[in-house]
Amino acid sequence: MTLNHELQALLEPATHSQSQPPQAQRLQPAAPRGWEEGVRYEPGGTMVVTAPPAEKPPNGDDELRQRVEEMGLSIPDGFRVRLVEAKHDPAAWHRDREGEDAVTRAVWRCRYVIEPAAPAWMSAGDVDALVRDAMRRRRKARPIVDTAERALVVVYADAQAGKVGRDGGTPELIARIADRFDRLDDHIRDLKAVGRAPTAAWWMDAGDCVEGFENTTQQAFTNDLTLTEMIRVHRRVTFEGLDRLAGRFGRVVAATCGSNHGRVRRGKDAVGPPVDDWGIEVMSQIADAYAHNQDAYGHVSFVMPERWRDTVSLDIAGHIVGLAHGHQYPRPDKAGDWWRGQTFGRQPVADADVLITGHFHHFRAQQMGNGRLWIQAPTLDNGSDWYAVRSGEVSTSGLLVFSVGPDGWDDLRIL
Repeated sequence: MTLNHELQALLEPATHSQSQPPQAQRLQPAAPRGWEEGVRYEPGGTMVVTAPPAEKPPNGDDELRQRVEEMGLSIPDGFRVRLVEAKHDPAAWHRDREGEDAVTRAVWRCRYVIEPAAPAWMSAGDVDALVRDAMRRRRKARPIVDTAERALVVVYADAQAGKVGRDGGTPELIARIADRFDRLDDHIRDLKAVGRAPTAAWWMDAGDCVEGFENTTQQAFTNDLTLTEMIRVHRRVTFEGLDRLAGRFGRVVAATCGSNHGRVRRGKDAVGPPVDDWGIEVMSQIADAYAHNQDAYGHVSFVMPERWRDTVSLDIAGHIVGLAHGHQYPRPDKAGDWWRGQTFGRQPVADADVLITGHFHHFRAQQMGNGRLWIQAPTLDNGSDWYAVRSGEVSTSGLLVFSVGPDGWDDLRIL
């Protein structure tokens, strides 16, 4: 190993074997999303067929059948082929030959349905009979053994160690966090009792782990810890939280992101790249400590932003979950606009199915786009009195948890 390689390894926040990529992305298909070639089988024998691209749409019933049969599909007796969608794809033109003899040909994408010649429900006689039969249907029993991965996501947000407010100072903060960790133990037992026990755990630190001294002048007069004490408290609290998860699960992933209170500053100005952040540094310290005890912590991995980014995304149980602090936009209502911009710019959270943020100290959950979910985590701190004075709104502290499984997210709670 060269001296340059040794220096680079020394500057990395975690060893290569402990780290996961800071951005999870979907593979980009050759066809537009939803137009991949294939067959989807529906109840009652109906088939939805997405055909390969063609130069023009089919013309007539015979050509409909021909297009489907060219894919190796047979059309059962009593079934028909129906064209349900034809779409011209201007971005996928095809060019035959080169030079003066070149011919540019259009590309059409078509979707067909192979269905009974007469709608199946008409055999029920009428709509009343159809509804009656459907309501009498009994759900199939759920398999006793569920081998699918279910992930527990724990969102630790905005503790701001050292801050003093209406709900106390550091002693009250520690007591509150300890109580939430106990409730987390209860929550895990509750999930197991109802047959939805998680098989792995993700610790998502949404930033603002310390209060700091460079955001407002008031901090120098109200904080009850020095900066190094704030960092020490956060490190030890994070150790405790991860230890509880590491003792229960065979796989644990700890992730964090950049934030405004965690950012290293000179006055109110940030210094260094976005990863120059106390929360990221503490996570790096924990990774170093765990690396020295592989027997106890070899199953714990870490995800931290790239040097010039302050967000990450992870593949959790087959779904992409993004993590950002939320200080990148001026108010919660702008979260969607910011996320759309990140998507267009292919930033780390671009492909996220679920986006987790903090910063604004109150819980929100909102569906966005096509099946995406934005979750704004509540705070763990001692209260945002300046905001209460200005707006009259009082935030409620809590530890956000939810699960992710093959079918998406569920079991969202604030502990």
